[in-house]
Amino acid sequence: MTANVELIEIKADRDGVTLGWAMTEVRVHPLREADLDEAVVLASLGSGALDPDHWRLGALTRLQDPAKGGVLVASTGSGRLCGLLTYRIIPGGEARPSLEVERLVAFDLIHPRAIADALIAEVVVLARGQDCDSLRLVRPFDPPADTTAFVLASGVGDLHSVF
Repeated sequence: MTANVELIEIKADRDGVTLGWAMTEVRVHPLREADLDEAVVLASLGSGALDPDHWRLGALTRLQDPAKGGVLVASTGSGRLCGLLTYRIIPGGEARPSLEVERLVAFDLIHPRAIADALIAEVVVLARGQDCDSLRLVRPFDPPADTTAFVLASGVGDLHSVF
């Protein structure tokens, strides 16, 4: 994994991914019920329309059936939450299932990208463990001007011309 920080160590085990860099360690693990209130604060960053009670209920539901998806959180060495990722595993019918990332939030004064990288790395490990072979992203359906750029960047579109 490459991040915009000086990495010291990346470890993956059954308890999650540990990403360490100078003076900061981030641990990624499934959301615990005890972390719900702190996680709601992260979930609300950049999402002014978030209903905290509705979000808590949705997170609790995912805790009961992690095979269908869940919430991963990143915490600092001191235990403070600094990131979260909500995801679902979408059955593929005759195809293999897909990982669907619904929301990613990372907060750090200097290196939020490294936290996001650690969350993505862990959810990919979980998805591969459930035989997922594709990634879906959830984006609000209010098509912005850059929707074409988004689709093309995702790798599902090609442009061709004769000249």
